[in-house]
Amino acid sequence: MKKALIYHTDVDPKTASPDDLDVFEEAKFISEIVSKLGYDPIQKPFSVKRAANEIKTINPLFIFNLVEVVDGKESLSYLAPELFENTGVPYTGCTKDSFVKAADKLSAKKILTNAGINTPYYLSLNNLSNGLEGKSFLVKSSIDHASKGLVATLHKTEDSLRKALQSKSDFFAEEYIDGREFNISAIGPVKNCTVLPLAEIVFKDWKKDKLKIVDYEAKWNADSHEYHATVRNFDFAKEDEDLLNSLRSMCSACWDLFDLRGYARVDFRVSEKGVPYVLEINANPCISPDAGFIAATQRAGMTYEQTIKRIIRDSCNID
Repeated sequence: MKKALIYHTDVDPKTASPDDLDVFEEAKFISEIVSKLGYDPIQKPFSVKRAANEIKTINPLFIFNLVEVVDGKESLSYLAPELFENTGVPYTGCTKDSFVKAADKLSAKKILTNAGINTPYYLSLNNLSNGLEGKSFLVKSSIDHASKGLVATLHKTEDSLRKALQSKSDFFAEEYIDGREFNISAIGPVKNCTVLPLAEIVFKDWKKDKLKIVDYEAKWNADSHEYHATVRNFDFAKEDEDLLNSLRSMCSACWDLFDLRGYARVDFRVSEKGVPYVLEINANPCISPDAGFIAATQRAGMTYEQTIKRIIRDSCNID
């Protein structure tokens, strides 16, 4: 039986946070599906020091890449596909170059802006003098996933922003877009994605004085009100069709612009005036059974086996 090497983030289950622990659920899920597809799955925590020798010894047909963090940093996640490329073994998901483009939020925003794709206005500590222009801002990490370290506090003055940014390295200020939130998943080879059914995050029974954002509590704390009050919705009214078409087109444009491959997710906010903005590009988003990407594939009528087989085919050219 041909071997499939499944690499996941190396975390200590005794000290890991909920978002890090999710890698074990992902790896277990992928192992089960890969086995059903006729491969012999081998799970390994990824280490830059060990991986090359492990790959040589195991000699897998392909690598399923679930590595989101390297040496404790999401910004180093590109090291996994870079190492895989050097071994010559095909691997699933986005390439090193795609990870580099998308991982740094400020660099990604510059790429989007230069391509004429809407993204919320942003400032860093170095350019606060550009002016706030009457806008309200959230302070976000530029190198970790958006919910990590995100606090539902709006900043409206230069002094407030300066204090917030000085207390946190690798953070930036992003204009808060009051409106709707969408997560749009896509699957496919480079330059030829299929946009999956669009999902809106509905803030149900939300406190009136609380910002409608998916922060860490909403995404990862299963005991929180926010977790249960952020509901994924795939059903839309007819009057949303023009907006949905715009979101699909923007998602496809992002796929091509960032040279995405295999699977990805683009997160959007839509203003109260109906203007869509790209929040961030997620290369290789979570694909555990309860993740948004898998929910979108199921909505599209795809089984788990069909989804994983297609990711392998589109990434590795293996049927």
